[in-house]
Amino acid sequence: MSLPMGICSLRLLVVFLFLHISVADTSWADEVYFFNGDRLSGTIVRMEEDTLILETAYSGEIRINWERIKGLYSQTPLVIQFYDGSQYKGPVVYSESEGFQMRDPQKVLAAETQDVLPKSLELGTIAAINPIPWFRYTADASLGGNRTTGNSDTQGMNGSLTATGRMSGHRLSLGGRYNYGESVGKVTARNGRGSLTYDYFLTDKIFLNVEELFEQDSFQDLTLRSSTTAGVGYQFFDSEEHKLDVVGGGGLVHQDFKTRPTIQSPTVLWSVNWAYWLMPKVVNFFLTHQGFKDVGADSSALRVNSNQGVRIWLNKHLYMNFEYDIRFNSQPLLGNKKLDEAFIFGVGFGLGNF
Repeated sequence: MSLPMGICSLRLLVVFLFLHISVADTSWADEVYFFNGDRLSGTIVRMEEDTLILETAYSGEIRINWERIKGLYSQTPLVIQFYDGSQYKGPVVYSESEGFQMRDPQKVLAAETQDVLPKSLELGTIAAINPIPWFRYTADASLGGNRTTGNSDTQGMNGSLTATGRMSGHRLSLGGRYNYGESVGKVTARNGRGSLTYDYFLTDKIFLNVEELFEQDSFQDLTLRSSTTAGVGYQFFDSEEHKLDVVGGGGLVHQDFKTRPTIQSPTVLWSVNWAYWLMPKVVNFFLTHQGFKDVGADSSALRVNSNQGVRIWLNKHLYMNFEYDIRFNSQPLLGNKKLDEAFIFGVGFGLGNF
């Protein structure tokens, strides 16, 4: 399903502004108290190896020495791992008289009628907060479509599937998309792509990237385009609330066509992957942008694939998907337009442990 670019952009902007205004007053304000009397507000990401990571709106992620901290406050449940192997999941509050104080919501409720006091523990008993699982994974699938009858008779279908697994310094990602459209009984769109990506982290932020991308498009005379690339990436954020990385590199593009000879050409690659929770556990914005610039004698095309939109989560696994997709090719074949765009409404299913 496609709409003029201006209309799509305007509608997406309206949706984004509405959601942004709606959650402008939503606070993620966890608080960290220091022995010198200072206090910082933000979102507690995790604590491991005696370092607490606090994400703030003013300075991004801040790393704090655990020994400097006097107390914590968080209404959002934290997963707290103790040195004795036990674990607690729930909100925490800070009391000047008792230091670090944990409150199980059930106990707090019971205390109002049965004089049951919340349990209080020292910071020194805590080994980790929101510890990273040794194997992290996310996966989601979405399906969208449309049908109109009357003055026009059109229908379309869009589907996507992504999966990512990370263990230690290794990250492997799989992705696939398919688009199909008809108008008055005539096929107007049939294309798909699939990708396999491997990242090796040299540090917490810097990683090496290798990717294989496969594309097919019946209306671009394209039987198969395979892009093999390698590059270097930087991970700006990698928390549950905020993910952002960029990649730059180069590679080789191999293109098989139905009616013209096969061509190969070097290419330059760049990509941006961004996911941000506008409203924790309810609304998140996503952007997946990837561009190629061929530099060989056989092709000098500029190609861009960009998918962006908003997901509204109905529960832990189901979400509504509002997405705007762009496919651009500066050297289209068979007199086709350079730009394909689609505004997609659909539903999706997601799962993961981070």
